Amino acid sequence: MCKGKCTMSQVSFWLLAVGGLNWGLVGLGGFFGGDWNVVHMIFGSWMWLENLVYLLVGVSAVASLVGCKCSACKSCCSPSAPPAGPTV
Repeated sequence: MCKGKCTMSQVSFWLLAVGGLNWGLVGLGGFFGGDWNVVHMIFGSWMWLENLVYLLVGVSAVASLVGCKCSACKSCCSPSAPPAGPTV
């Protein structure tokens, strides 16, 4: 992940990481006979909040597939762009 990406891309990255880990634990729990859905463990008593987390992860997946077209992401990820980092 580039350091110069926009906030939406960074939030999307972290939501996808959380969603991927959660689905991995759900699958692993299925093999061992447990319910390891971390989102449900945390937000289970607030069903609307649990559904909102799932919705945000889904929207993040679509946004990542489509790709961000903002100038920060374009300049960060273009092959001719200099590496992100401090300038001297």
